[in-house]
Amino acid sequence: MQILVQYTLTPAEALRGTRAFKWTWYLTSVAAGALLIIMARISLRTATLSQGMALFMMFNGLLLLLLPEAVLRWAGRRRGPAAYPPTEVALDDEGLTLRTDASEGSLPWSAFASVRHHTGFWFFRVNRSQAVIVPERAMEASASEELEAFLRERKLLKG
Repeated sequence: MQILVQYTLTPAEALRGTRAFKWTWYLTSVAAGALLIIMARISLRTATLSQGMALFMMFNGLLLLLLPEAVLRWAGRRRGPAAYPPTEVALDDEGLTLRTDASEGSLPWSAFASVRHHTGFWFFRVNRSQAVIVPERAMEASASEELEAFLRERKLLKG
């Protein structure tokens, strides 16, 4: 297998890709925030807790609800447009090589915990918090099918 992919992520794509990669933690935080807000509202109506405690719960619920999105958007704005340089990813039988104007690095297939093809992206996950994100639009359909077959054979493809 020899696949070469070239792309430049847009800030919106980077936001969507990060949101999709971190979806479990994102959803957990949002659900916990919504649950805290509901509990605070019930407490206010039934006078189970003091008003101050219920408002404190509601404030924390709002933080859990809004903070994940705010952090992702702030990080994208802080990095600016130069944070997404033109990127080249080479996929072969040995592993993945990523090149930009400033750096180059390779990882063998054994370094990846899993690979997922989801919501318009390929996620080459190294661990829970790190992944190489490649937009699906950058890869031709035949290359995508070849990669999928290769990864299934190596039992790396999830989902």
